[in-house]
Amino acid sequence: MVDIFEEVDEELRRDKYQDLLRKWGPWALGAALAIIAGSVAWQGFDAWQTGSRETASDAFVAAMNNYEAGELGLAAAGLETLAGEGTPGYVSLALIQRGNVALDEGDTAAAAGFFEQAAAQATDPLLKDMAEIRAVWASWDELSFSDIDLRLSRMVNGDAPYRHIARETIAAAALRADELERARTQYQFLAFASDAPSGVQRRAQEALALIGQRLALAPEAVAPEASLPDASADETAATETEETTEAGDAGND
Repeated sequence: MVDIFEEVDEELRRDKYQDLLRKWGPWALGAALAIIAGSVAWQGFDAWQTGSRETASDAFVAAMNNYEAGELGLAAAGLETLAGEGTPGYVSLALIQRGNVALDEGDTAAAAGFFEQAAAQATDPLLKDMAEIRAVWASWDELSFSDIDLRLSRMVNGDAPYRHIARETIAAAALRADELERARTQYQFLAFASDAPSGVQRRAQEALALIGQRLALAPEAVAPEASLPDASADETAATETEETTEAGDAGND
């Protein structure tokens, strides 16, 4: 009798299992397939990214080798291709280096354009700020002090990676525009900034000496004009002298 009950119980469990399998089996199978497909897709995407990075790296190295060998045309072609087809990080690097090639070719306008493109699309703050500063330098002759101050002022605060170079560029633009007090304030900050590179500090000290000389000479430039004889005063003095002489002559008479 016990065997009969066990067989019946086994049949009931089997029927329940079959019902559960029919109800939830497709979902469980679909979830398993989705997990497997996702894993395969991720591995494939990671492998594709790795391959793309390696391809971009090889292309960048090849372009840099051409650049160092003085083959600017080949370097420019390779960098432009990489800028159009490479991974995001290498696109920024390619545009910046393409701007450097344009500078070597003497085309500052094209260089500024490449640097501005790099700054606009870069997601890495280091590359973005580097490209922005390079764009300002390339357009130096066309930009006013206000333009440069507006473009670089955001970089001088906090721990921005190029804060000292940005401040020095603003100071140089102020000095060029004869904004001597603004230039002196910026250079003084750099001269005494403990974390500023030694080269930046040295140039700031030299600029402060130059500003001091220019400020010292400023009053001397005005002094000769202030000491010029006043024609109207001379005429008045001459008139008074004549009247005094005439009065004396009349008294003698």
